[in-house]
Amino acid sequence: LLAGAPRDLAVPDGYTNRTGAVYLCPLTAHKNDCERMDISEKSDPDHHIIEDMWLGVTVASQGPAGRVLVCAHRYTQVLWSGSEDQRRMVGKCYVRGNDLELDPTDDWQTYHNEMCNSNTDYLATGMCQLGTSGGFTHNTVYFGAPGAYNWQGNSYMIQRKDWDLSEYSYKDSEKQGNLYIGYTVQVGSAVLHPTNITIVTGAPRHRHMGAVFLLSQEAGGDLRKRQVLEGTQVGAYFGSAIALADLNNDGWQDLLVGAPYYFERKEEVGGALYVFMNQAGTSFPAHPSLLLHGPSRSAFGFSVASIGDINQDGFQDVAVGAPFEGLGKVYVYHSSSRGLLGRPQQVIHGEELGLPGLATFGYSLSGQMDVDENSYPDLLVGSLSDRIVLLRARPVINILYKTLVARPSVLDPALCTATSCVQVELCFAYNQSAGNPNYRRNITLAYTLEADRDRRPPRLRFARSQSAVFHGFFSMPDMRCQKLELLLMDNVRDKLRPIIISMNYSLPLRMPERPRLGLRSLDPYPVLNQAQVLENHTEVHFQKECGQDNKCDSNLQMRAAFLSELGQPLSRLQYSRDGRKLLLSIDVTNTPSRERAGEDAHEALLTLTVPPALLLSSVRPAGTCQANETIVCELGNPFKRNQRMELLIAFEVTGVTLHTRELQAQLQLSTSSHQDNLWPVTLTLLVDYTLQASLSIVNHRLQSFFGGTVMGESGMKTVEDVGSPLKYEFQVGPVGEGLAALGTLVLGLEWPYEVINGKWLLYPAEITIHGNGSWPCRPPGDLVNPLNLTLSVPGDRPPSPQRRRRQLDPGGGPAPPPVTLAAAKKAKSETKLKCGSDQARCVWLECPIPDTPVITNVTVQARVWNSTFIEDYRDFDRVSVSGWATLFLRTSIPTINMENKTVWFSVDIDSDLVEELPAEIELWLVLVAVSAGLLLLGLIILLLWKCDFFKRTRYYQIMPKYHAVRIREEERYPPPGSTVPPKKHWVTSWQTRDRYY
Repeated sequence: LLAGAPRDLAVPDGYTNRTGAVYLCPLTAHKNDCERMDISEKSDPDHHIIEDMWLGVTVASQGPAGRVLVCAHRYTQVLWSGSEDQRRMVGKCYVRGNDLELDPTDDWQTYHNEMCNSNTDYLATGMCQLGTSGGFTHNTVYFGAPGAYNWQGNSYMIQRKDWDLSEYSYKDSEKQGNLYIGYTVQVGSAVLHPTNITIVTGAPRHRHMGAVFLLSQEAGGDLRKRQVLEGTQVGAYFGSAIALADLNNDGWQDLLVGAPYYFERKEEVGGALYVFMNQAGTSFPAHPSLLLHGPSRSAFGFSVASIGDINQDGFQDVAVGAPFEGLGKVYVYHSSSRGLLGRPQQVIHGEELGLPGLATFGYSLSGQMDVDENSYPDLLVGSLSDRIVLLRARPVINILYKTLVARPSVLDPALCTATSCVQVELCFAYNQSAGNPNYRRNITLAYTLEADRDRRPPRLRFARSQSAVFHGFFSMPDMRCQKLELLLMDNVRDKLRPIIISMNYSLPLRMPERPRLGLRSLDPYPVLNQAQVLENHTEVHFQKECGQDNKCDSNLQMRAAFLSELGQPLSRLQYSRDGRKLLLSIDVTNTPSRERAGEDAHEALLTLTVPPALLLSSVRPAGTCQANETIVCELGNPFKRNQRMELLIAFEVTGVTLHTRELQAQLQLSTSSHQDNLWPVTLTLLVDYTLQASLSIVNHRLQSFFGGTVMGESGMKTVEDVGSPLKYEFQVGPVGEGLAALGTLVLGLEWPYEVINGKWLLYPAEITIHGNGSWPCRPPGDLVNPLNLTLSVPGDRPPSPQRRRRQLDPGGGPAPPPVTLAAAKKAKSETKLKCGSDQARCVWLECPIPDTPVITNVTVQARVWNSTFIEDYRDFDRVSVSGWATLFLRTSIPTINMENKTVWFSVDIDSDLVEELPAEIELWLVLVAVSAGLLLLGLIILLLWKCDFFKRTRYYQIMPKYHAVRIREEERYPPPGSTVPPKKHWVTSWQTRDRYY
């Protein structure tokens, strides 16, 4: 293993301190047995400077038994002009033999390899820094010189054919500096020509975005530009790493270009690899066929190498370094006939190597050499931490024969036994991917069998593990096949879909022990070919009556309708709080038709999705349906051919509100049999919401009176001037639902307003609504208190009828003579005035009722128009006036309605006119009448006295006299020795009173 150390100390010679070095590391188990390669370059400050020349910046091998190239791009020539020296950092490369020693007879080693002219300045090749990159082919050595021509850069090539030696260089001027052409160089054939070589060189600062130049040989030693591939992002350093590899095995080499400083901030991307697929030698596409990204700040693409076919699948593989991702990582990508695969097959982490002090792992890469001769190329990885890591490839084995067979393939559950129902046989065989027929290592596969992986619970279980999963091991090449028994689970419902038994296998990873001497063979530690599918499966079908194709073609059909409690079809639901039952009738059939065979419908289910307003109450047949988030009804497993089922589902209607316009139920038939026309069916039931409100009146019939004098409208100032007061109180019960903007409850009054001749009848003074507060009602038309009379002061009590009789004529002046009852009426009589008759005219008063959850009181205060009754109804003892009140709903929504509530109210108005008083009698007539009366009374008393009217009768004096005595009744005692008579059981009390004669 060759490793460059360009910052290493110099071999002590007393003149130089740091020159760099190249180390040779033999393939042993030791980690520190590398030896320094002797270049034999002596320090001569007057002619050349080797201090800090970075020997080992480029190390290349010509292949097995070939030569070695070592470069120091900071090697400096010293020119003298008089006493002044001028230094030219032209760089230098050394060629050594396979034994790493200088052979003076080998023209490859003795040739000066000085392609830059040190006698020129930096505008030419005086600062070319030859050897920044370089390499070998079987007859060519090539170099990169990015400092030539003011750091425009150049690429050089020395080719030997037989005895001829030809030097080539890129002589076209790009007319600008700082391109760094030659920063990286690769040479190969089958790039732009089947046999001729093409020089591919990177220029990472070309137009600040980087580029890759493809150069071809021309006569006269020129390298001509054939194509330039440009980068896409400023500062990405596109072209700082390049590699050639035939990725798709089409015979043409493809191009991989690294851009380690590419970034996308939003995507957390750092570094990129551009993959350009060769277009059959004509050219490369301007845009990459594949663009791979690395993590942020990883410098993914800092190094790129073609590492050969490490898995021996016939396609070249690629390694990409990301030295700043953690301690560094190396991504290994496989390729295929379509080119490089987009995902890495393996990622090697520097942290997992366990090397102390390791950092920037993946800074450099070298592959395509099988160092342990196991037919698989290995990979050498460098770093900036004085560590190199050799990654050896393990043998890759292919699983050739992986069978999984289940017997029987058609399962009849009736034939299952207690020990076996299904038998599974699995077999394996392998070979080495490199094609070594002598590779017969003992390999143990770990496999996992799983029955019904996609179903829970599974329908089969293994007899040995008592579960649906079985883990086992398979040893090759000794073992050929294994057999396992499976049992059928209880209560299997799904007998239509097959049971899938899947198998996946893997090769447990074993790490080899580190030997004391030499390298341990990796043949006993193979890996599986990851390009192969590492799983297999087989199917077990249930025996079923589904025709010769074993495919059930069902024909489930359904009819459904909403019904009332009486079983009548419904198109609209008249909802109220009283009626809350709703029925759903469903008829399901499975009969043959022209299109469908109507075979058994396995796992036939009916799923109902109903709104929250419908609560499942009962189902007939009982136990058919279960309610969770949805209602699931099991129709049968299977639902046989020509079978029919009728379902009757009862719902409680609980959540219907005023906002509910309709109720929708979605019905979905499903079956595991084949039927592709099972679309969901939606039933829609319109809802008419009937509000439940109440209207009552505290006192249907009031008592009032009329009398006094007639007063005109102009003389009235207060409502007391109108007549006796009336007060009606209506109570409106809440509807139970918030109407909000959906409608308004209105209390309408058919009010007896006038008599037929236009005179006032009952004067409405004020209407007040009491709910959550109090406020007046003002119907349109100015019908309440139209005369704007002063209302009674709140808290004042109206005068009592008795007091009013004495105060009908207030004032101090003489009252007009009252109308006498005797002169006005002949006998008692009554008349009735009501709305809708020819005797009274009524007006319609409306008051909106607030939307509150409490009872609302509506108070109507009115006055009897006293003058009308005195003038028009003085001949009647009683006038009965009546009207009515109606509570109704006013809404524009047709689905909300309410039954109107009507109450009657009336008032009996009695006449209160005073009776006729007798004429006054003179006083002397009174005195004469009293005296005459007293004289007549005295004469009568005298006459009676003369007739002994006042004497007692004498019969009492002559009547005989007797004196009565109370004697106690005789008490009887029982004879001696006798007992007291027993008390009869029907006697509830026993009491003896004293009796007297």
